[in-house]
Amino acid sequence: MIISWIIKKNLVPVVLVVVMALSIAGAVVYRHWLFMFIAAELIVFHLTPPFAVLLSVVAYKNKLGFWFNQSEREKSFYKKIRVKQWKDKFPTYDAKMFAVNSASKEKLIKLMIQSENVHLLLFFLSFVPVVLGNRFGHRGAMILLSFIIAACHVPFVIIQRFNIPRVVALKTNG
Repeated sequence: MIISWIIKKNLVPVVLVVVMALSIAGAVVYRHWLFMFIAAELIVFHLTPPFAVLLSVVAYKNKLGFWFNQSEREKSFYKKIRVKQWKDKFPTYDAKMFAVNSASKEKLIKLMIQSENVHLLLFFLSFVPVVLGNRFGHRGAMILLSFIIAACHVPFVIIQRFNIPRVVALKTNG
């Protein structure tokens, strides 16, 4: 209930900054690297979107097929995991941005590509602490945290991969 209220009120960035500040304070006070790893993960979380925007602009301008086409294997995979049934149950940063009726299809496609890129980059960057865990210890905690964070991004990538070709078809046909 608290999490849905935070998401609904768009306080996610505020909560992330507070957790990051507490992690940095914990690292300074307790001199424990686990706090710094959590802070670094959140800093990466905030720096990734600008890079994803650049990647999205390149993808959209060059009409890169990866974002616009689905292979038959991909389509059957989405059908097998029943994306259509659960995709609307996941939170959206701003649901109005992704509403099919309110935005131009062109703008919506750009936003969806950007969203997919953000989550893909965060998925891969979530494993950085595993590499650094050897130097600072706490390898088990770093591996567990990295896999949990990476797993949280997978459904959002799948949702965008599922939806983008449908919106492209709507734009083309409508």
